[in-house]
Amino acid sequence: MFEPFLPKKFCREFVEIKGYSGQLVMIMATIKGIKPCMDDWIPVNRLKAYNNICASYGLFVEPDTIFDVVKKTDLPMGIVGRERLTTTTAFGLPLNQPRVNSAVHVFVAKTKNNLDKALRNGWYPLIIKNRVIDKPLIDAFKFGHDLGYPACCVAFFRKYNNWNKYSHLYEILKNTPQGKHPFLCNPFTKDVTYSYIYHMPCSYDCAKTLSLTKKIRSAIYEEEPELVRNIDRHLKLPLLVFYERKFYAFEGEIKNKRIYYKNVYFIGQMPENNLYEADLKRGDCVFLEGKDTVILKRGRAIKRIKWQKKQFAPETPFIIQFN
Repeated sequence: MFEPFLPKKFCREFVEIKGYSGQLVMIMATIKGIKPCMDDWIPVNRLKAYNNICASYGLFVEPDTIFDVVKKTDLPMGIVGRERLTTTTAFGLPLNQPRVNSAVHVFVAKTKNNLDKALRNGWYPLIIKNRVIDKPLIDAFKFGHDLGYPACCVAFFRKYNNWNKYSHLYEILKNTPQGKHPFLCNPFTKDVTYSYIYHMPCSYDCAKTLSLTKKIRSAIYEEEPELVRNIDRHLKLPLLVFYERKFYAFEGEIKNKRIYYKNVYFIGQMPENNLYEADLKRGDCVFLEGKDTVILKRGRAIKRIKWQKKQFAPETPFIIQFN
């Protein structure tokens, strides 16, 4: 269901050189001039080839630093500030000191001006010499504008991207008119190829996000209509959401606030957070009872996932399907 997508022609080289199709839509939107800039991660030994491909599409590339990504659970306890890291957990290395499996963080744009702005604001908090080098919040907000995100979504991110206080995805749901979930505003599949956006909207009915995604969808359809059909199908799958890095997509449908399904996929991107896929695969229906998650098989309860209060990355489970 969430296998990589290989285009027939347009941007096919990017998938071939990276070995996967993550951020395929973003590079397409950048080439089409809809997205001002994007960032990407490239294996060190493929950077030259990546640069050549970008040049053939009229894009500029600037490397930032090398990311040596590790699991948060594998971080030494002596790292100062390790508790402040959220979704990106990596040691920063100079460009001339790569390690096995490390990747170069690069910025890509159609104009030098857009590239320079993103390079100035788009750096990530990294571990340098056993200390987390934190990023000023103002740089994160500026970077959102550099990437072409709607101003309303950047402002919402500024208020609710606090992992010690909020579940950002649930706050978006609270800010959404009941039942208004157009599929073009679905951000959940952004890390598994099949989405038109790579930001979290301020609402699952955000007008400015809809305007942006319609332009991207139309531009991609001119080049790769099969990709558009695949994205649309994935965006309409029912979802069970716990928090930003723990959520599941289902082949099925929602009836009376219950998901009836024949298959389930963890798409939260961090394997250590995939706590429930095995139980969900045993079932054929899931629903929420208060904040507890109940899994059924042929109408009989086989698992209850009790809600637990968390100080960091709080969870408020919800079920949603974009239409």
